[in-house]
Amino acid sequence: MCNIQTGSGTVSYETVRTAMNGEPFTMSLTDTDDIQAVIVAVNQGIDAHLEVCFCPDRGDNYDGGKRTAGKIVICRTLECSVSVESLPILLRRLCDLDNEAGTRLASDILIVLGINEYGKFVGREALGLA
Repeated sequence: MCNIQTGSGTVSYETVRTAMNGEPFTMSLTDTDDIQAVIVAVNQGIDAHLEVCFCPDRGDNYDGGKRTAGKIVICRTLECSVSVESLPILLRRLCDLDNEAGTRLASDILIVLGINEYGKFVGREALGLA
């Protein structure tokens, strides 16, 4: 089993999956750099670890969307639903991109899941999110 190297600590795939509590992780991205980081990570296909983070059979879904105010488009979005099986792989790939957007997005996702900067699942409450 692989681990995710965040720069501050190591997070196991099992820790991410436990934090997900059997539910897919959903996010709506509006930042162009974040969207590009996810696109690059997902489009790798099967990687050197023989893993994939986009498998529609698992429920993975990445669709373009938009935010509107009436008939005016405010911004374009990337609507993501990532399965329990795929999220750890996406996080590892984001960290491996070696760019600020990928690392920041991976860190933000881990915090939302309740995983601290040292890679330990402490819960959302402990991080002031609940």
